[in-house]
Amino acid sequence: MNRTQFNNIVIGLAIATLGLFPSCGNKPNDADIAYRETSRHFAADESLQPIADEVLDIFNLQNKRDSIYPLYISEQEAIEKLMNQEVWLVFTTRRLTPDEETTLNQMKYRVRTYPLAYDALALIVNSQNPDTLITVDMFRRIMTGEVTKWSELYPTSKLGDIRVAFDNPKSATLRYVVDSIMQGKPIKTDGNVRAAMTSAEVVSFVEKNKGAIGVVGSIWLDDQRDTTNLVYNRDIRVMKVGRGEEATRETCYKPSQWNIAYNYYPFIRTIYALCDDPRSSGSARALANFATLPKGQLVFFNAGLFPAQAEYSVRDVVIK
Repeated sequence: MNRTQFNNIVIGLAIATLGLFPSCGNKPNDADIAYRETSRHFAADESLQPIADEVLDIFNLQNKRDSIYPLYISEQEAIEKLMNQEVWLVFTTRRLTPDEETTLNQMKYRVRTYPLAYDALALIVNSQNPDTLITVDMFRRIMTGEVTKWSELYPTSKLGDIRVAFDNPKSATLRYVVDSIMQGKPIKTDGNVRAAMTSAEVVSFVEKNKGAIGVVGSIWLDDQRDTTNLVYNRDIRVMKVGRGEEATRETCYKPSQWNIAYNYYPFIRTIYALCDDPRSSGSARALANFATLPKGQLVFFNAGLFPAQAEYSVRDVVIK
């Protein structure tokens, strides 16, 4: 065999070999396509939209990427999407239940739970309502239907019926009230309690109704955020809430960052990231990790929440 014949055989074998792998490095397989589709979005309870937007904006800016997008739905719907592997990441105000964790473990998915920050449920009223002090028990009695008029709480009030507005029947807001406030007592959802709005619509409803109480996440009260400046400079007041038997200025507190940090305010909840991204370099895992790092935690702090990973101390200061 001469050199020309040998070279022809080698070239022929090379062409044949390349023909066996026409899609190598060009077309992703079905698993890659499914993963990428799931990686396009994360889901979050609608009441967490302001803070989730801020975390995502800073994450994209720091990482020079724009590859994951939010879905703002109810908390229950968000967790269902995680269970169905429609998203790898959700922002919620609760951990997975043992049954939910077991189901995902059986599917060979390991869920990582990241505590991110503490916020609060805020009670807001119309600016023409002079009664802005309330106790946990007073609010509980409103939710059971035992109290339906303002005069039953404040004898001199002339506001008439109390109308309570929530964001969504499946939201984190209503679930917190049921699980953490009602102590097993049912909510009277007919008549004075409404739960079919967004957080922005709750604020608007209270602004237009003098006898209303709105229940929203405290993140919606931040006056430093131009895009969601819902409460300040509007006809809304934030109620002070106390744990005692009587509502007094000394025993009731607003849902401020300080009062959340020191547990003075009674309606405090934890914000979590739940992530089962199977790839350590995936966008969902990267976003969840970022939210726990100092730069991510600073976003929560600047938004008026209290970071879950914060290290802080209190010092007495003497002003001379």
